[in-house]
Amino acid sequence: MIDINLILLPFVGFLIGLLVTTLGGGGGALYVPVLTLFFGIAPQVAVATSLATVLPTTAVGALGHHRLGHVDVRTGVILGVGGILGTLIGAYFANQIPGDILKKALGVLLLIMIIPMLRRALQGRKKQKDDKTEVKESLKLTGTRRIIASFFGVLSGILAGVFGLSGTPPVTAGLYSLGLPAVIVVGTTVFVLVFNSVAGVAGYLVLGRFDLTLTLLLGSGAVCGALIGPRLFERIGQDVFEKILPPIFMIISIVFGLSLILT
Repeated sequence: MIDINLILLPFVGFLIGLLVTTLGGGGGALYVPVLTLFFGIAPQVAVATSLATVLPTTAVGALGHHRLGHVDVRTGVILGVGGILGTLIGAYFANQIPGDILKKALGVLLLIMIIPMLRRALQGRKKQKDDKTEVKESLKLTGTRRIIASFFGVLSGILAGVFGLSGTPPVTAGLYSLGLPAVIVVGTTVFVLVFNSVAGVAGYLVLGRFDLTLTLLLGSGAVCGALIGPRLFERIGQDVFEKILPPIFMIISIVFGLSLILT
């Protein structure tokens, strides 16, 4: 008899891979709750699986965005190096936290993440003239700006290592604070998350929390979704996604957050 998970996990991976690569994410905020709530996976194993699955998703998504001219590589590398450090630190501490506490902490974090999304929705979009233009040259980050960028990378990595999140919010906030247009923020964020994923997979392999079967099932679907995501983003347009997807993410965060806390 065919295990239903063999069908469900790749399908879930496809949907998440498609969704997050259009928004500049990696999918950790969705992978971990889905694995723990619906498939009964231990939180630490779910975190490790999430990071491993995020790797092919972000790698394929970053390549797609790079081909479209949506990645500032030089700035992304600076944040990515900080992300590696933060992810390794986070993975170590996550392995010391009891599973139940880690699950509830993730639920609280998901609810907290609603605040900036809600604030942005209430304020409305402030379009800039260069929102849909490509950046021809990388930002030149020196001195204080380089330190600030690295800080956002470290914070992103800690979120990835502890909770299995891709670390999108700090990276996105950091790139916006550096003055990059929205299109470049999306593509560069996906690129930075590759660093977090690589470091997370390495860390959890050492800690013995890696499940290859889960990773292959989710990852196969996620890669397919990630291949389509950047092109879908380009075809439909940023304005449409910014209108319909934030409310969807807020609803998902509320449902998953409360479920993780109460179960």
